Amino acid sequence: MTIRCRECQAESPGWAEFCLRCGRRFSDEDRAQASEPARLCEGCGEEMASGSGGCHNCGARPAGAMDRTAAHRISLIAKILAVVPGIFNVFGLGHLFLGKYLKAFAFFSISLALRYASEAWVSPGDIANADIAWLAISLLVFIYQIFDVYRITDRELLGR
Repeated sequence: MTIRCRECQAESPGWAEFCLRCGRRFSDEDRAQASEPARLCEGCGEEMASGSGGCHNCGARPAGAMDRTAAHRISLIAKILAVVPGIFNVFGLGHLFLGKYLKAFAFFSISLALRYASEAWVSPGDIANADIAWLAISLLVFIYQIFDVYRITDRELLGR
């Protein structure tokens, strides 16, 4: 989505608050007139409505379009793989399922580091500062990776 500035007629990305050329602040009226790039059907060449699941003329689905129920199913599996193993300090499986391999590797490395730290620092029996720090770090990583999987699935799969 792009926004056209009324002052200089330059196009800026839809997320911009100000014109990238002249610096004029975009109003709500400017945002309402923002244009979506036209999508053309690969089957018949007709212009498709934004957000539509297929062509109104020939019924062809856009290349790479995913069925809504399949997207919800993949989203649910990724979220389950982020939450359930995360309870046991195994992070990154939701990212791995979504194909975000670098993030999956980073979260899995954090899992291994926390596993090592739990055996090296946490003492059985009494609660020390190291125990509280380990629990706090584990909880923060757990929450962050869940929110990250939710963000990825909502933006990339479900288009929200």
